[in-house]
Amino acid sequence: MRLRPLRILTAALAAALSAATAASARVDVTVDADSLNELIRAMAPDHVDVALAAGRGVTLLLQDLKVTGFDPGAGANGGITTSLRLKVPELSLDVPVEPRLTLEVTSGANGAKACVLRFQSVVLNLPLTGPVDVASLLPALPVMPDSAWIVRSARGDVRVKPRLVDAKTGAKSIRLGFDLQVGAAAGH
Repeated sequence: MRLRPLRILTAALAAALSAATAASARVDVTVDADSLNELIRAMAPDHVDVALAAGRGVTLLLQDLKVTGFDPGAGANGGITTSLRLKVPELSLDVPVEPRLTLEVTSGANGAKACVLRFQSVVLNLPLTGPVDVASLLPALPVMPDSAWIVRSARGDVRVKPRLVDAKTGAKSIRLGFDLQVGAAAGH
């Protein structure tokens, strides 16, 4: 039976909770290519509308986005290589591309860190202009949302709030490190 990525993460958090005796714990979660593909399918938009001059625009259709490999040397935290089919209906384009994404850890206003995959290179070879990199038009893909879970345990419901500490790309996976803040669930 295959577990969904959120269930895998929740199971890892539950295992860390059962071993933790203090109010916080550290857990590392490893996301392989298959799990990352499921996450990307859920996170990536199927299209991006791009406004152009004079009220015109084009739509970039992202289809069949798939992780093809991991690149630990790409950027500070590494990155991944992917493949996708990019369509631009207004230009009658339908081309396979092999985008590179970097794994980035960013800090928010409240000091919390977030992990995103950012497109670095998505080159289209257009007949009139030549190569055009559309990576800056594509959104960053969040890898770990800032949320909390209620984990059912032998002692009752437990609220788990993950706080991202770091993220690194390895040869076959991405490792996400979290500090977990553990407390009683509301109303219990």
